Amino acid sequence: MSEGCGIALTMLIIDDDERYVDALFRDARRAGIRLLHAGSLEEGKLVVEGVDGAGICGVILDVECYKRRDDATPDSSFIIAATKYFTEKAPHLPVVALTGVQALFDRYVKDFAGIWQVYKKGRDESAMFAHLRQRALELEWVKVAGRYPDVFRVVDTYLGADTRQALMDCLLTMDDGTPARIRGNLANLRSIQEKLYIVLHRHRPDMVPRRFIYYEHGDQPLKSVNVAAILEHLKGNFDMRRQQIQGEVFLHYRSPLYRFSELVYRVSSDGIHAIDEDSADKPTRYTVQAVANALLELVLWFGRVAGEGSIECTGVR
Repeated sequence: MSEGCGIALTMLIIDDDERYVDALFRDARRAGIRLLHAGSLEEGKLVVEGVDGAGICGVILDVECYKRRDDATPDSSFIIAATKYFTEKAPHLPVVALTGVQALFDRYVKDFAGIWQVYKKGRDESAMFAHLRQRALELEWVKVAGRYPDVFRVVDTYLGADTRQALMDCLLTMDDGTPARIRGNLANLRSIQEKLYIVLHRHRPDMVPRRFIYYEHGDQPLKSVNVAAILEHLKGNFDMRRQQIQGEVFLHYRSPLYRFSELVYRVSSDGIHAIDEDSADKPTRYTVQAVANALLELVLWFGRVAGEGSIECTGVR
């Protein structure tokens, strides 16, 4: 793990020298950095614009590399094309250039002065990773992930890049009091809760039976999730009038976790309706913050029970 941050930092390297990159992976791990590798600019764009793109917090560019995956030789214009792409697509990301050729190093140190740092292969790797780590830790979303490392470990393990981005967007903007942002955040939080139960069904079908998750055809695409029925099932279908439990209890109806589950479901749904219907009693940014913090507790609970399900199914965590 990197210093000052409870999560590994994910960075992209675009370099056609696979042997060098393999060796660099070890240096990166020691620096608390997880490297993603692309052998050409074309492949690098696919990574940046794919499911892993939102988690990238730094880029390393070989100064001469393939522009397209089917190129026969490295292209000297690669670095210009890459500079244009990352300047336009991800201007917030720290980017460095790397070369093992002394003449190219001397040239690009001058060309990129005041723009990017240029490093020499076989000599400057430690300095390069130190620089990238320092710059990455200045990014706002990295700071947020560092404040909730236990939550994002669960999200990254089980819930995927889309859920990670939705949660990150909410945590970054939950102080925003505009109605559009409040509505968007409440919708995101409700969708994340639904995703928890969809994934929990795969790990613990006893906790979330198949009958509560509806699909158009087969297993895809998802149509809807009956959160109300799932919550009833989790508390053992407790009959309040008779004070009787009618099934297995996974969450006691008076437990904080059950209350948090209800809060996320009911307050997010009712808050969205209040905004859409222009109710006098609309949710505020504090509503979003309350729901978000309740959801974080649910994510940690989900991680525990999903992990138990993995042990039962596979024998390993």
